[in-house]
This record gives sequence, C-alpha cells and structure tokens, in this order.
Amino acid sequence: MSDHSLQAWVAVLVATLGFGSLYVPVKNYEIYDGLVYQWFQCCGILLAGLINACCRNDWDAAGHSSPGFYVCREGLLSGLFFQLANVLATQSVKSFGMSNYFTTQKVTNLGGALFLGLCGSQLGLPSEPPRSPAKAIAGSVCVVVAMIPLAFTKLEDKGSQDKLLPPVSPAPPKDRRPHMIPPHHADMGGYLMLEDDAQDDDPSGDMDVTRRRYVLSPAPAKTRKQSGRAGWFIGLAWSLLAGLAFAVIYVPILPWRHRMKAQGALCSPFDYFLSISIGLFMASTAYMLVGGAMRRLQGKKMMKSVLRPALLNGMMWSVASMAQLYALAEMPYAVAYCLVCGGEVAVSLLWGVCVFKEASTAHNLKCTLLAFAGVVVGVILVALSK
Repeated sequence: MSDHSLQAWVAVLVATLGFGSLYVPVKNYEIYDGLVYQWFQCCGILLAGLINACCRNDWDAAGHSSPGFYVCREGLLSGLFFQLANVLATQSVKSFGMSNYFTTQKVTNLGGALFLGLCGSQLGLPSEPPRSPAKAIAGSVCVVVAMIPLAFTKLEDKGSQDKLLPPVSPAPPKDRRPHMIPPHHADMGGYLMLEDDAQDDDPSGDMDVTRRRYVLSPAPAKTRKQSGRAGWFIGLAWSLLAGLAFAVIYVPILPWRHRMKAQGALCSPFDYFLSISIGLFMASTAYMLVGGAMRRLQGKKMMKSVLRPALLNGMMWSVASMAQLYALAEMPYAVAYCLVCGGEVAVSLLWGVCVFKEASTAHNLKCTLLAFAGVVVGVILVALSK
C-alpha cells in the first residue's frame, strides 16, 4: 500500500463533499414514501457503474473477456449490505426519531469500523490497523459525542418569507428542527423514505401548503406517535443494527483485494464499483416490489417520486463512493472510513447553516457550532492516526 499519497487525501475530500451534499438535489422535491425514489436513485448508481465500466473496459480484449464489466461476489454482497442498512435505518427513524437515530447509530457505525480496522487481522480479514489506534479511537469518540448537541435543537418557525405568501387555514404545528444531519453515505437517502404514514393520516402530510412542496423534516409525524419505552428500545435496536450494517458495507473489498493479489491479477478499486451498483440495484428493486405489494394489500397507492433529482443524487453518490473505494485502498480501513463518515457530517452542517439557513435561532446556532467543532476535532484526530 502506498504511503497515503496525495491522491488518497483528494479522494477523501471528494467523498466527504459528495456524501455531505447528497440531500441537496432533492431538498425541495416531493419524494412521498420513497419506495420509487430509492429505486430511481439506484438507477442513477447503476448508470454510473455502467459508464465507469465502459470507460475502463478493454474493447480489444479477446472474446468473452470484458474486464471493465467484471462482477465479483464480494461487490454484490456490499450492495446487499447497503440496502439492508437502508431498511434498518428507515425502521429506526420511524420508531426513534431522526436526531436520536443519528446520535446512536454513530456508536456502532464508527465503533464497528474501528473494531474491524484494528482487530480485522485477528478475525481473518486482511486489514491494516492505523499507526496510532489511540488517536483513531479518540477522534471517533469526538464525532459521536459531537452528534449529541444536534438532538437538543429546538423548533423553528418556517421563516419570515412565508409571511409574504397568501394566508392559509391553520394546521397543527410541524417539527421544524433543523434538517442539517445528512443521509449517511451508505444510507442511500433512507430517511427520505419515511413520509408514507404521515401522508395517509394527514392529506397535507409534511407538505408546506403555502408552497405545495414537501419539507424534509427530521422525523415523520408517525415518529412522534410512538408511545412508551418499548418503542424507544425498538428504535434503539434498529439504530444500532443499522450503524453496524453501515460499518461493514465496504468490508468485502478487503478479501476481494487479497484474492486478486493472490491470483496475481492487477486490479483497481474502481473495478469493484460495478459489482456494488448491480447488487444494490437488485436489492433496491426487490425492496420496491415487496414494499409496493404490501401497500397494495393495505389499499394504498405507491406514489411516484421525482426522477431527475433522484438520478442526480445517485450519480453524486457513485462519484463519492468510488472516491472512498480509492481511499480505502490507500489507507487503513478504519482511517479512511471514519474520516469520510465524520467529514460528511461537517459538510452537511455547513450546507444547513450557510446555504439553507436551517439554524436561525441563537440556541440552534450554538448547538450546530458545537457539533461542528466536535466533528472537526474528531476528524483531525483520525487523520493524525494514519
């Protein structure tokens, strides 16, 4: 492995910017229950995988040989892990709430990645630990702790600009906490798939009736209807399982690279991406078909989502994922993964505060800045652990 070349750091930066900006293209569009949206998104990912394969393929190779379109079983498994983590995250937010979910899932997400990076060799995984495990652990802990202030943000009004719009009939107050926490880079925008129950119970759902568009709130209305400790513990269990699933999504690339090296085959991390996109596309298609059938049995319709923003979102995710695959090939697994995982939160916070003005009160700004500072400190510590 190279000594953490400049290209690897550029790849980390690209992955961080891409994953932290995933929610931007679809922020002001209707996504409904997300079953169709996530499939459109995966279509964009598959399209990116095919474009990458066409660009990398040897068109003069011998018959029945298309190296650019190589598909491996490890990559298909990574794609299945992606979709599994997405479903688990969806269930967690429904039962647990957005803020609680992102605060707790980081425990198993970063903790799982660190454990695999530090102890993977003892489990039979060909992983290299960071040079300073203590700094990597301290940095990850900082990122986890930094998520806590975001759970204490308070409700905000929709904004003064709404006063310029025609008056509408009063409606029950909605959860207007800042939506600055990004979809996890493995989440595939899973929190975008949480509007179905709210729409069925309330015709306006989470729709801003003054603008006729859906607002991506931290949690759907159904979340706030969960009662008792049972729902809280169920949501916690889903959250921890989702974080663990996120931690292992790229793990199959480790034995794949070891197998390619043992066979004497020259390979690039980009050769792995087509397999991920195909596995993810198959899993997301199955998820949409099963979800659509369940809604049909319930007498509900499967609402069609926007197409182009979802495709763009999928393409952005693909570029970020390929950049992270490259970083994972050049850095220890724990370092590359935790750097991107923490960095994407910082990027998303910047989007929310500087562009979308989602934290306008002094209290929310303090919570956000505190979280941002903690994440930055954590990322720096992880970077120094390389």
